[in-house]
Parts: sequence; structure tokens; C-alpha cells
Amino acid sequence: MAADATLTSVFVDEGILTTEELDRALSLRTDVAEDIGEFLVRKGMIEERDRVRCVGIRHGIQFAELNEGSIDHETARLIPHALALRHKAIPVGKSGDLLKVAMANPLDVSAIDEIARATGLEPLPMIAIEEEILEAIFNCFGAAGDISDIIVEAIKDADAEVKIREDEPEEIESNVADLKDLAGGAPVVRLVNALIARSIAERASDIHIEPEAGRVRVRLRVDGVLHEVMSVPKDLQAPVISRIKVMGGMDVAERRTPQDGRITLIARPQEYDFRISTYPAIHGENIVIRVLEKSAAKVTLDRLGLQPEVAQAFADMTESPYGMILTCGPTGAGKTTSLYAALNMINTVERNIITIEDPVEYQLAGVIQANVNRKAGLTFASGLRTIVRQDPDVILVGEIRDSETAEVAVEAALTGHLVLSTLHANDSSGAPSRLIDMGVQPFLVASSIIGGLSQGLVRTVCPKCASPFIPENHILGKLGLDITAADLEGAMKGVGCEQCGRTGYKGRTGVYELLKMNDAVRAAIISRSSAATIRQIAVEHGMCTLREDALLKVKSGLTTLEEVIRVTTE
Repeated sequence: MAADATLTSVFVDEGILTTEELDRALSLRTDVAEDIGEFLVRKGMIEERDRVRCVGIRHGIQFAELNEGSIDHETARLIPHALALRHKAIPVGKSGDLLKVAMANPLDVSAIDEIARATGLEPLPMIAIEEEILEAIFNCFGAAGDISDIIVEAIKDADAEVKIREDEPEEIESNVADLKDLAGGAPVVRLVNALIARSIAERASDIHIEPEAGRVRVRLRVDGVLHEVMSVPKDLQAPVISRIKVMGGMDVAERRTPQDGRITLIARPQEYDFRISTYPAIHGENIVIRVLEKSAAKVTLDRLGLQPEVAQAFADMTESPYGMILTCGPTGAGKTTSLYAALNMINTVERNIITIEDPVEYQLAGVIQANVNRKAGLTFASGLRTIVRQDPDVILVGEIRDSETAEVAVEAALTGHLVLSTLHANDSSGAPSRLIDMGVQPFLVASSIIGGLSQGLVRTVCPKCASPFIPENHILGKLGLDITAADLEGAMKGVGCEQCGRTGYKGRTGVYELLKMNDAVRAAIISRSSAATIRQIAVEHGMCTLREDALLKVKSGLTTLEEVIRVTTE
């Protein structure tokens, strides 16, 4: 195919889209600066694999299919780990002086030149899916790479005067200038960068840096579970923490009060936000960094793990011109992600969508988003009062956490606006009672709520090492349900492999229950019935409970009974 062919014509020629489907998609695109391929992926019209393959066809570049057995580790290590991560590139084959290199951006001439200098070979760039490249790098190099060497180098470079007092562990014998100098030292910079790279490679959602009496423990939360990845010497505590605070724009001198900061990492086509929180513990500042992949903002309902009938019912709710939709569940259950998926579906040029969040996690094109700023007087409640004067059609409130916000949100939902929000309630059946406890009148709660989506996240079985599994009776007994192993035919369990870090799990999916309003539920709310009563009525009217949804995923081989017991209750 000619190199000057448009990407859209390649989609049509390859039979991925018809001309009519393409024209319809182009008519929906409001941001002409957005890459058409990424737009089609975001809308769920094509797969990322098809987008990448067609980009390669357009430029006459071969597509590299990466899997666990396709890459020779010795060949992959012909380039340094840091170089592979920086350019998202990995060698996949060698023939004489020719080195085949799978790259996320094979048109990056400077990256190709750097690989040529590093290897002394002639690179033949191929195109591959970025996620598969990062996974291959992790499998071939290990997540830490040369991190041990970096730590040794950092210890040698660290100022001997920066020590922890024997009698007062939290006091650091250094001034601000010393800490900033140490934070900018090359080994410390490399150490922090390696830690960030590892968190991305392992798909971590959080990084925990925890000072202890004789060391600094570092843990990553992967698929909802924390595991220790390294131990940093105590001598490096001050420079490492200072480096992170400098990167996050925080006050290095302030070590006795909590602080918040933010780092943005641009690694095209991916962007990551790192939200930093410090907490002054007895052995030094404890740091937790939330890792946010901005592409998560493009998630669609069909990728959340909703059962088809639940997804359709939830989608129908979002088409309502007014009312309130609530997502419920514990912190980290994906509530905001579900709301973003809903916004992506209804985000059209005809709708004015405004949000007030704490903080804005992902930026959505075409949506007006704002952060809570308490110092400036911008709270959820005050922001909501202003938003309703901005002629909105849809309002997203990051969280309803107080009576004032609840009252304004309910009022907005009853006056012609669709309001989406999260609520910390045990489940969707408890959401009405939670609002009533905040002081909202029961008849207003019953009139405003359209539905509530309760959710949790379960780890999914690793597809590489999954094998059939017959649940044992003592595990079945913990479910508290009348169920046998025969009812769960199709159950799978990962035995553990390199791909999943020997855990048997890789990735997560959601489990859900959707409370739909009807006359019986409304009557129960008005009469101030308990959450258990509302739940019973909803089940009688066909609601699939969280645990029942989770068991369906066990039967389909997606997750395990242990995960069902860990995440759901009855």
C-alpha cells in the first residue's frame, strides 16, 4: 500500500470498517486534533490491535505479534533495559547485522539511531502494541532491571552526613539545600525513575514507600494486592523522599505535616499521573503514590465487565434527561471509572457536561472539569451551586460526602439535570438510607434516584497458566449459599507462571449489582425501610446481587471463589 494512503482508507481496505461506519464515526468526532485511530478505539469501533496493524500497513512497516514464546531473552537484552523502557522498544530477532526491533513508534528516527549506536547493528523497526511491548520488557529484563546496581551507586554517592538520629528517628541531620542537592544527584534520580518505571511495567495502581527503623520498605499494589518489591537502605531515605517531593512540587523543608503533590509523565502515546501523599510517621515521611493511566479515561461500558443485560439497563439510565445515578462501593473499587465510562457514552456535542471532582483523575475531551479547592472556597457544594447556573445537561460530582452536597445534588436532579456521583455506602441498597442519614427527605430521595450501581473488583485468572479447577467443599461452605461444585462447572485457577509473577492472577474485572428504581423500592424508601428490606425487594424484582454476578464470572473461568469471598459479602 502507498505510504501516502490515509489511515481511514486502510481501515476500509482491510475490512475493519465500512465506508458508512467510517463516515458516521467522523461525524461524531468533535476534536479534530485527536488521532482518528485513537478516536475509533475510544469509541469501541475498532480494536487497538487493528489500529496498530493498520498504522504499520499505512507506512509499510511490518506488525510484530508479541507473545511469551516469540522473544528470545538473549536477543531482547542486546539493548539496555533503560533504553528499552525509554523508547518502548524490544529486539525480537537478529539476522547477521540486522536487528528486528518491535517499537511503539517505529517512525522515531532518534530512537532508531540510539538503538543502532547501542548495539552496533542495523535496526529494522517493526510496529507492535505498546502494552505488549512493556509486558515483553518486563518478562525479558525483570521489572527491577539493574535497580540493585543503582542502589549501590546511590549509597556510594550519598552524603555521609545525612543520617537518621539514634534517639529521634524522625529528625534528619541536614538542611534544605543539602536535601535538594542529594535529590538531584544522578544515582538518586535513577533510583526513583527505576521505581516509577517498575510501577508502570507491573501495572501497579499504588507505590508505597514506608520508612522503618532500619530500612525503607517499598511495596506496589498490583491488581488490588500489595507486595514488597525492594528494600532501600536507610541512608537513602532522605534523598529518595526529597527527590519525590521535588518532582511533585512539594515543600522539601516541611516534614511534620501531610502534603499532596502531583507528577505528570508523558510517554507518548501514553500519559500517566502520579498523585503523591505524604504522612509524617515515627520513622520518617510515609509516601503513597497513586498511579493513574490517562488512557483509562477512554474506557467504555462494554470493557467494565458488566453482564450484557446490566450494561444495557445502566446505559438506558444514562439516557434519562434528569435524575441521579449513584455508584457505590469501597475505595478503589472503580466507581469513578464507571462514571467516566458513562460520560464517554453520552459525551456528544449536544450535551453540556460539567464536573466537580477531588481531584480530576482523567481529562475528558469535550467535558468541563474542575477540581475542589477548599482554600479558595470551592467545595463540592459550592461548586454544584455554580454549575447549575452554567446551563448543564449532565453533572458529575466526584463524591457526595456531606449533607449540603447531598441536598444540592438532589435538587439539581429534580430540576432537569442528570447527576452522576459516587457514594460511600456498603451497596446500592444502602445508598438511599445514606442520603436520608445526611438529612435529605425520603420522598426527595425516592423521587430523584434513577438507580444505583454497586461494584467491586476481583482479580482475573492468568490466561497463560489457567487450568480447570474443582472447588473444595470447605471453600463452597464459606459462600453461605446452597451451591455445589457441579454448579460451578467451568471454574478455572491459575497455577502460577512468569507472566503473572507466580500469583495465578493477572488483571482485574468488575463485579456489579444494579438497583433499578420501581414503585415498590420507592415506597420502601419513603417509609424509611432498612437497606436489607430494600435489597430484598430489589432481588424479588430481578436484581442480580454482587455475589451472584461474581459467581457467574467464576463459572466462566474469569475469577476464583477465593476472590469472590474476598470481595463480596452476603
